[in-house]
Amino acid sequence: MIHSSNDRLQAILEGHFDTRWGTPFWCAIRPELAFDPLKDIRCVEDLEQFPPFPTHELATRPVTDFIPRRLHGELHRCITSETGGTTGAPCRTVFLDHEFLEAFVTPFVEAARLTGFPRKVSWLFIGPSGPHIIGKAARACATALDAIDPFMVDFDPRWVRKLPPDSMGRSRYMDHIFAQADAVLRSQDIGVLFSTPPVLRALGARLDPATRERITGVHLGGMAADQDFWQRLGSEWFPNAVALSGYGNSLAGVSPQIRLDPAQPPEYFPHGSRLLFSTQPERGSGAIRLHRLDDSTFMPNVHERDEAELVDCPQAARAAGFQARGLRDPRPPASTVHAVQQGLY
Repeated sequence: MIHSSNDRLQAILEGHFDTRWGTPFWCAIRPELAFDPLKDIRCVEDLEQFPPFPTHELATRPVTDFIPRRLHGELHRCITSETGGTTGAPCRTVFLDHEFLEAFVTPFVEAARLTGFPRKVSWLFIGPSGPHIIGKAARACATALDAIDPFMVDFDPRWVRKLPPDSMGRSRYMDHIFAQADAVLRSQDIGVLFSTPPVLRALGARLDPATRERITGVHLGGMAADQDFWQRLGSEWFPNAVALSGYGNSLAGVSPQIRLDPAQPPEYFPHGSRLLFSTQPERGSGAIRLHRLDDSTFMPNVHERDEAELVDCPQAARAAGFQARGLRDPRPPASTVHAVQQGLY
């Protein structure tokens, strides 16, 4: 059972299904639904009545098809986001300026406060900038923790996927990323690294001990990390760092860790009431389902590729605005793990 604000749900439905000012996509398919969304969807549990959200439509249609017409005069407030194309053609969506903060920044800031993640120290972000939203989020998260605008090393994850895993091209690309990161770390007083597990693993193996010991915070995302990674991250590569990861995607937002225990699988919780999780089957470990409830974009019943176990949120985290249900150890299904994790992001 999902717990959230049903008042928010009703406001979102009214905004997206309004016959005059609603969303072109939802208004067009409303007659095809087997129910009336404004009469029959009364609580968040009812969202399961929607058919699986067709994320493939986000790869070919204009983003304005998914934004209510009443907001088409405020498109300057929209922040664009695009997926990495890991399992298919890249998909695109938008977030209003305040939704971007609610989806990517506020959850991290609150998790940082709960976990003792360092503030007022310089960041080095190593990852994709455009068209992925992770680079925009890195800048916003760093400055929200009173840090200078982060130093950055950009890479193109789509190009890396075109290079065979053990090829010279892949090796040279990784050398190129490391050389840039090393130059920043040698010249600047960096306290936080933000990157993906493959990049952090490479840095942990190649950086000198003094540089690694200077890092007091590690933020990771973009890909799943196995237990060996978590154990080596704190005990071997960056022994003085608080390591904080997030689970999410470019279409819905990020749910961070709110308690850190390297001996236990990570758990992730959404902040506020705009993002809801369930699993199929509902109990035990199963395929992840999510619902995004934003004024700009309504995505019910999104079927994620990953599997996880639903878990209740600790009471202290609920007081900080996190949801009562989160995910334990989200991961790609065993049958797809190699294809999903190939690359650097």
